[in-house]
Amino acid sequence: MMNSAVLSGTVAWRDAMRETPAGIAILNLRIHHQSSQIENGLDVPADIELAAMAAGEVARQLDSIKVGDAISIKGFLSRKSRQNDSAVLHITQFKLS
Repeated sequence: MMNSAVLSGTVAWRDAMRETPAGIAILNLRIHHQSSQIENGLDVPADIELAAMAAGEVARQLDSIKVGDAISIKGFLSRKSRQNDSAVLHITQFKLS
């Protein structure tokens, strides 16, 4: 099955980078995306704030990002935790705009 996501937007919130007990860097943030999309021939506004996270080297590279910075991200969607079905975009690649 395919699970791939691409999104551009701005950083709406970011947490301090932390490390798991195993020493893996984790950075949690929220991305705000606003655009206009065509659906069934109609112009549909797309306005969303989505939870995102980065792990390992990607988290370390993103640690200097600030609220308001423009970013394009690639990754995959998963649930937040075993107990929480909320969607989180796991960032595997990014480009600052």
